[in-house]
Amino acid sequence: MSLPLVSIIIPTLNRIEQLIQTIRSASLQNYANIELIISDNASRDGTKNLIPQLIGAKVKIIRRPFTLPLEVNVMEAAKETNGKYIMILSDDDLISSDYVSTMVDAFESDKTVQIGLGRRILIDGETNILHKSDPLSDSSHSELSEEWMTRYFRSQSAHNQINTIFSTFYRRSEWIKSGGQPFLSASFFADTIPFVGVSSTRSKVFYSPDALFLYRMHQKQESQQPSLAGKQKYLGMFQFFQHLRPALGDLSYSEELRSAIIRYIITMFLGSSHEFIKDEAIDPHVLYDIFWDYLSLNRASGPDPTGLPGK
Repeated sequence: MSLPLVSIIIPTLNRIEQLIQTIRSASLQNYANIELIISDNASRDGTKNLIPQLIGAKVKIIRRPFTLPLEVNVMEAAKETNGKYIMILSDDDLISSDYVSTMVDAFESDKTVQIGLGRRILIDGETNILHKSDPLSDSSHSELSEEWMTRYFRSQSAHNQINTIFSTFYRRSEWIKSGGQPFLSASFFADTIPFVGVSSTRSKVFYSPDALFLYRMHQKQESQQPSLAGKQKYLGMFQFFQHLRPALGDLSYSEELRSAIIRYIITMFLGSSHEFIKDEAIDPHVLYDIFWDYLSLNRASGPDPTGLPGK
């Protein structure tokens, strides 16, 4: 029995030292049939001199003449993929050697599985472990997407235990059909669109606490004024719900899931945009009603968003 091809996209920009480690992590998987698509987003740190050494039958190199938004770089790279399965891996993150094989086994044994996730471990610039997140479950298992995602979006901590953009494993055909990775003004909203878009009332999410995703933490450097960054995230939130409505598909009938997603996005916005929210006197409950109305088939008023501050 032939092993299905897995496409791993590694978008990179000026992180040559970390990129070498990431490529090594992807190359040392205990699963053989992998193609790496390295998309150099116009790096200026010597990456272009390293890349020629990597060219091979299972490595594709893309060089951008100028820097594109991350999501655009990813989507352009996705056009070069051929795998049955696809995942995106940041140029500074790592995965355990059994990550791909664990995901493939789960997907191949159950055709309804559309999303695969592993446990997140935080590391520093020297690859020292900073924090091991608590596993979401004691063992690997698959669960209906609607139930799993409703519980995930309701949780105050689950988003710190997994990642939904880098390391998420998808059936490539379904990821592309869902529209892939959209470009939004705030990237931490954008990752949720394909996460929801590949799902339906019949599909499943697979999670393994033994498949480890090592997420590298960097010293935070704010390139924009807080109020400007807050405005960008505010606009991105509205763009997010524009993309989310069609992505929900038959899950749009689940009031619990819609309510959980709205609260999740607003809570993330509240936690990252204090100055902008204060300056603009934004009421999260009004936002909730606007987004509920937009996502509701009958346009009826939504349930009270318990858990949001302000009332």
